[in-house]
Amino acid sequence: MRTLAFTLSLLFNFSIPWEGVVEYEGLGSAAKLTGFALAAVWATSVVTTKRLRQPGPFQIVVCLFVLWNAASVYWSGDPENTLIQVGRWIQLLIMVFIWWDLYTTRAALLAGLQAFILGEFVALGSAMANFTAGNAFYSNYQRYSQSEQSNPDGFGIILALGIPIAWYLASSKSPFKMGRLLKFINYAYVPAAYWGIALSGTRTALVASIVGMTFGLASLTRLRPAARIAIFLLLSSALLILLPYVQTLKSFQRFGTIVGEVTEGDLNNRANNWREGLVAFTEHPLTGVGSNMYRSVNSWGKLAHNSFLSVLVESGLIGFTLFGMLLTMAVIGAWGHPKWDARFWLTTLLVWALCASSLSWEDRKATWLLLSLVIASAALTRYRDEAVSLVLRNKLRS
Repeated sequence: MRTLAFTLSLLFNFSIPWEGVVEYEGLGSAAKLTGFALAAVWATSVVTTKRLRQPGPFQIVVCLFVLWNAASVYWSGDPENTLIQVGRWIQLLIMVFIWWDLYTTRAALLAGLQAFILGEFVALGSAMANFTAGNAFYSNYQRYSQSEQSNPDGFGIILALGIPIAWYLASSKSPFKMGRLLKFINYAYVPAAYWGIALSGTRTALVASIVGMTFGLASLTRLRPAARIAIFLLLSSALLILLPYVQTLKSFQRFGTIVGEVTEGDLNNRANNWREGLVAFTEHPLTGVGSNMYRSVNSWGKLAHNSFLSVLVESGLIGFTLFGMLLTMAVIGAWGHPKWDARFWLTTLLVWALCASSLSWEDRKATWLLLSLVIASAALTRYRDEAVSLVLRNKLRS
């Protein structure tokens, strides 16, 4: 039963990047249905095997964070709207426990990350189909996404998150039978992701991708000279092939506005949105205005477009402190890895932080997948270090 649950978890990870591409009327997205199936099978396996990994500090704080959001129903201006969001938080809480319980080996972690990258290709393929058909999500700059339910900003950001992951998988020793094929797929993802980011016209994704690319180029030092040359030729060839097409995209031209928007603009009205949110925070500093209520505190009825500000305004200093504790645990966990793994996880968290600064991603599945996996990976490192220390102590005693 646990094997089936783990298989379903890989399918769920695979579906996260292209969530919204496949929708079933009255039921929801393919990712949502897969998540429900996974939760049911996992819960059954826990009951039948009476086996559940003991929760750690991270999982406990996630519980407190979700409970605090649930409590905000009592002071929310729209309790029904807040209850809907609480339902989403509870679903994410269950997923956090599932990832913690199932991903207990390095092979499992790598498989989980690989499933995510394979899902990125589905999102890219869907966006390419929309581009070919001329189905732009936004007519301004002709920006494309993978579905009608996912805007180009979210599409670009999910691709940027995949760049350091793909580099890491490509440069790591693969435990899978098709290791060489997967390495090629992971390397191929990098130019494909940049093509997708160009289609999306997402400026934050482009900036964040540079961080992931820096990590990727550094990973080449771990390879033999011949492998470095082969990968360099692969990426250079892809760049030369794609560049003439990319330059003709109207969405690509949007990247030329980055400097002007940062120095002279209002970040596409985000600055004004944030200003009104901060005013609301000063009026409700401890408790916040209630989960899923940021739309009610700005003139445009929009989300915060900043995960940190969204949590601060909606759940107040108490919720923001809990959220900050979770992020701090993730950073500390990433830092505690061996040198190369630490660089990977810290890079991935930095890419996420940059992306989360321009979108409300605090309740997205990809966010909690990455946070959960870095915590699970940190636990593996800690257990391995403890086991080595125990062996050394026993040898010294004997």
